[in-house]
Amino acid sequence: MAVIGGGISGLAAAWAAHEELAARTGEADVVLLEGEPTVGGKARTRRLDEWTLETGPTGFLDAEPLMDELAARAGLEKVRASGAARRRFLVRRGVARQVRTHPLAFALSRVLSPAGLLRLAAEPWVPPRRDDDDESVWDFAARRLGSEAAERLVAPMVSGVSAGDARALSLPAAFPRMRELEREHGSLLRAARALGRTGSARGGPGGPAAPLCSFPGGMEALPAGLARRAPFRLRTGAPVASIAAAGPGSWRLAIAGEAEPLRAEAVVLAADAPSSAALLAGPLPAAALDLAAIPCPGVAVVGLGYGAEAARRIPPGFGGLIGRGDGPRSLGYALDSHLFADRGPRGGLLVRVLLGGATDPQAASLPPEALAETAHADLARLFALDAPPLLREVVRWPAAIPQYELGHRERAARIEKALASTRSPAGGLFLAGNALDGIAFARAAVRGWNAGRDAARSLAPATPG
Repeated sequence: MAVIGGGISGLAAAWAAHEELAARTGEADVVLLEGEPTVGGKARTRRLDEWTLETGPTGFLDAEPLMDELAARAGLEKVRASGAARRRFLVRRGVARQVRTHPLAFALSRVLSPAGLLRLAAEPWVPPRRDDDDESVWDFAARRLGSEAAERLVAPMVSGVSAGDARALSLPAAFPRMRELEREHGSLLRAARALGRTGSARGGPGGPAAPLCSFPGGMEALPAGLARRAPFRLRTGAPVASIAAAGPGSWRLAIAGEAEPLRAEAVVLAADAPSSAALLAGPLPAAALDLAAIPCPGVAVVGLGYGAEAARRIPPGFGGLIGRGDGPRSLGYALDSHLFADRGPRGGLLVRVLLGGATDPQAASLPPEALAETAHADLARLFALDAPPLLREVVRWPAAIPQYELGHRERAARIEKALASTRSPAGGLFLAGNALDGIAFARAAVRGWNAGRDAARSLAPATPG
């Protein structure tokens, strides 16, 4: 059996497949193929003198039990973010305003106008939608909360969290919890109050009620640890060029630079969406077109390390989201030094700034110097910074985060159906990664684990009795 892609989803798939096969048959032959020299995918941690910069996810929400299991396999203990992570900001008219959940404190933040606040307060009386038809995140927010809240609250959240466009993203595909809460409670505000009383771990309208976590040394420690302790074969620097059927229950994987293809009965594709689409072009051309049609706009991550001036002038917290048309080009900023103690030198402040995404796709292709200057200029204007950053580091991801736009559920269903058509008691093709049902780091891990387990079960059905 083969797994293609060495990010968190591929590593989880390989671990699950090996353990499932070993438990069912007493032996397992699983190989993970990664085209890059190292594993990790977009979970990359750069150590630059005293700075520790995450160039991908800064952490994960501790809402998936599998993350504890993977950490144990990697020999790691998770680290919770500091209490500062609860302080969130939203830039409005050139001012970073703290967003609080208490109604009076939120009203005094002046994120919304008096008319916008009145419309928001009327949300419990808006009739809930009961059908399962598609709806954009923007339309949902405007319908329930009012157009001003959709523009000033929800759109910045979407662009800052998923680098997406609220007017294009599908609510039931990208934020299914929102639709679920509307159905269960008839109102988002009533849902928030009810879940606040019960302390539901599933979270409310704002997302999972789970703490932000990472690992000692950064997010890269998890894939590195899983690879170091891998019970399966792991090959880096082995990019797969194509997949082709090689008879019933067998697939031929051509590896770039190698004369002999690798044969496997079951294959889990755990690369990013564009790469997996290219590999499916041979065996499943229609599914490949659907997968390739999922937008993955480029994103640039700019790490800026500042001295004491920025540490004094930028309010501590998780960071801030920035609405489009509010001045800065940046989508938002994260104050990594306030989240995890090991991210920067004492007295300094490490800030990560995000640019690009669906609403500004050209930004991610700008030269690194221009990106660093834009990010610093945005922060300097917001917080009256005079001193330049001590550290400037730029990482560009040409295909960063899949966008679950309107029609995504139907597209995902067609892809899943096509993959299912390849399966038999002798194996088949399986898709991991984050292209279909969850962009978050932990969700990709869960998708990978399930794909690896299912692939192994297709090769070794349970023994009756």
